[in-house]
Amino acid sequence: MAATLLPQDVTEHLTAAIELSNKHVHLRFLEEAESLLSLEMPAAAIVIAGVVLESLVAGQQHGADPYELQRIETWSQLRKAAFHSRERMVTLEEAREMVAGVRRLLLQATAPGPRLSFAAHPNRAPGRVRGKYKFVPTSSEEFIARKVDELRLER
Repeated sequence: MAATLLPQDVTEHLTAAIELSNKHVHLRFLEEAESLLSLEMPAAAIVIAGVVLESLVAGQQHGADPYELQRIETWSQLRKAAFHSRERMVTLEEAREMVAGVRRLLLQATAPGPRLSFAAHPNRAPGRVRGKYKFVPTSSEEFIARKVDELRLER
């Protein structure tokens, strides 16, 4: 049985909400990594920053240039060394650089900008907006801005 397709505007809102939620979780992970750095626990900080890095790479949410790709590979190797190797001790400076770099990469990947829109279903004409939502003009960008404000107020 085929699943019903969501209207494009609903899909865009859900996508924006998921992206914002993921960004919020990733930023909290990086805050924890920075706390570990302040406690001089570089291996733990690298492992946590590595989780965020792997998530970004897996989701291909980065538009990295060749230099950035090289740094991502270096950070991945550093994470493996911190997690699996007892031979090489990672330094606090390496950990600081990785955490700051992953934060930069995350913020760059999730910066507001033009979004790709999903193609409309070919056999379905866009429906007319009715009911209470008829007079509510909104877009994904406005939704993200409102959610950012709401999250800021929660703190």
